[in-house]
Amino acid sequence: MKRFTKSSIALAVLFSLPIANVYAAQPLTSKESRHLIPLKEISVTGSYLQADNAADDISRAADEAGAQYYYITAMETPANGTSSDRAIVYANIYKSNAQIAVEQNPTTYNGIVSYNRSKALYYLPFEVVKFKGNYNNTSEITEAASKLAAEKNAYAFYIDSISSVGSQDQAQDVDVLLYKQDAPVRDYIVTTAIQGQDAYEISSEAFKRMTPYKTISFHGVFNDTSEISEAAQKHAVANGAHFYYVKEVSNNPASTAQTVFVNLYK
Repeated sequence: MKRFTKSSIALAVLFSLPIANVYAAQPLTSKESRHLIPLKEISVTGSYLQADNAADDISRAADEAGAQYYYITAMETPANGTSSDRAIVYANIYKSNAQIAVEQNPTTYNGIVSYNRSKALYYLPFEVVKFKGNYNNTSEITEAASKLAAEKNAYAFYIDSISSVGSQDQAQDVDVLLYKQDAPVRDYIVTTAIQGQDAYEISSEAFKRMTPYKTISFHGVFNDTSEISEAAQKHAVANGAHFYYVKEVSNNPASTAQTVFVNLYK
């Protein structure tokens, strides 16, 4: 059976999207946007009776921000509902090479799975091993780490850190995390988090103990908390976070738009 890499999936999704002209960004459907990580959220203000009326303005703003695609997520209408008042329309914008929100096939070395950072963050290792040696490049370090993992009967490994011993010595200290195939999820990550992503939702107990490095907000129309969490996760990834917590969701009384506030953690 043919195996698809993350890159090939990304190309397949992006090639199926509308072709952007040289003047303005193009709209995505809900299905298309669901699999892409946004560049950021933008908004426009105007006398819009409905969100689609703002399409030209959103397209122009997305184009000016260097994006090729956009998806309108929400609209805040004036409190009195009159067309003469100014409404705010929000949209997520995407580059043509937007990151795809899917899990890639595992890479192995010497028969041992090499976890990427997202996997390593999600699961709890059964052992942390440290070793030292003289290596010319990361490929040699990976080879040594995988052999050590095989000796320990690990299912997977992750190279957590590589540091030089001293300025006069070429030796390097390497920390490797080792995992069983049935490794438990780290206890501070919400168990419903989507595996393979680069950001995970933390539990309410962890939220009380952990300090965020940044708080962001975005807008949208959501049917349930799972949709809010999924959107928060993509925005967390876009902002370089490894963990996130949905701190607050506020409703705009004049419309269906919701504002989501999210704490981000490294």
